[in-house]
Amino acid sequence: MNCSSVDALTARRLGLSLPLDRSSLEAAQLASLRRTVAHACAKSPWYRERLGGFDPASLRTSADLSRLPLLTSAELATHGAGLVCVSQSKVARITTLQTSGSTGAPKRLFFTRDDLNSTVDFFQHGMFSLISSADKVLILLPCSLPDSTGDLLIRALALGTVHSEGVWPPTDWEALARRIYDENFTSIVGLPQHLLALAYVLPHGLVRTMLLCSDYAPQSLRSRIEAVCGCETFLHYGTTETGLGGGVECTAHDGCHMRESDLLIEIVDPRTGDPVPEGEVGEVVVTTLGRQAMPLLRYRTGDLASLDTSPCLCGGVTARLRDIRGRRRACPLAGGFSVASQDLDDVLFTLDGLLDYRATLNRLAGRDAISVEFLARPGHEFLEREIHQALKTVPSLKSAMQAETFETGPVQKVESFSPSHTLKRTIFDKRGSYL
Repeated sequence: MNCSSVDALTARRLGLSLPLDRSSLEAAQLASLRRTVAHACAKSPWYRERLGGFDPASLRTSADLSRLPLLTSAELATHGAGLVCVSQSKVARITTLQTSGSTGAPKRLFFTRDDLNSTVDFFQHGMFSLISSADKVLILLPCSLPDSTGDLLIRALALGTVHSEGVWPPTDWEALARRIYDENFTSIVGLPQHLLALAYVLPHGLVRTMLLCSDYAPQSLRSRIEAVCGCETFLHYGTTETGLGGGVECTAHDGCHMRESDLLIEIVDPRTGDPVPEGEVGEVVVTTLGRQAMPLLRYRTGDLASLDTSPCLCGGVTARLRDIRGRRRACPLAGGFSVASQDLDDVLFTLDGLLDYRATLNRLAGRDAISVEFLARPGHEFLEREIHQALKTVPSLKSAMQAETFETGPVQKVESFSPSHTLKRTIFDKRGSYL
């Protein structure tokens, strides 16, 4: 598809005509926002108390959005049940997410069948950024449970008359490559590190496109996939809070086109919460439009990105998230420094033999230290020295080493990770609470 399909989806769901223009799109978003806020105030005990006396009709311009308070991850975890706007009989899915770094209550997200169907609608249209009806798609995502990510995607593709199948968890890359060859799959969807491992065992040119989703994908990783297997890679941005679907790249590869019929996106300063100028990187704030079970008003995702509302080269006018860094769970280091998994991804995935890794923060000889376990492709097993050198180029780690508060720890090759190693990459912090 070109990105007119995302525009067409947005226009249909907002009741607009094509071609879209930004002014009519934003006006329709504001109308949907007013309805969503009214629904939340009327049906949610927590929103009713928090927004007591707030008049949804007063939301007339985009600047008025800042009059609504920001919603934090901690508030969602603590008050989640109070945000629900429907009876339990209308809830089709509940997803539980453990709050990062917290021993408190997990976040629980509630969805009605219509909420889930809106995601299926987006998946159906969004996938045509990288496929046609002639493609056959293999989905390397959880798919066995009803309404899991893979299940929703398989159902969406079926609506578009595209054949797809799911595999989870993927473990035997050689066997998977043979299946892709034997059954003529031409497009693959999965986590970036899984698709990297798969790329090295696929015949060059066999697979036409790959969609990288569910984790941060550094450009170095994408470039390696494309070079080794001859496919074109695309990014998807989405979180459980956005309803799994969020935005997808078009062939211009200039940001992820957002499903603005269902999501209103802001970028704010992570420290102050104030809006930042368009094009500047900040924290992604999401307001769900039209969601029935649990509307989220100005939810702070913790993800870093920039927003571009200028027309895309593909002709689409839906806003695009660019410079996506994902949820930055930065670990503080002694001396006032910090490091996040994305910082490590940017340097480690430039190493040709590396397929995946796990990083752990601990204490060695009174200093912070990062140890690394890694997977390597055949013939590249001895990456220990290269990984040590790469870690020393991470700006924050380099500064911490110069301040003599940090050193690189043990680096060890492993044969495999547990099947549970399928979540977003993060740094495991085993130092305790001495900081």
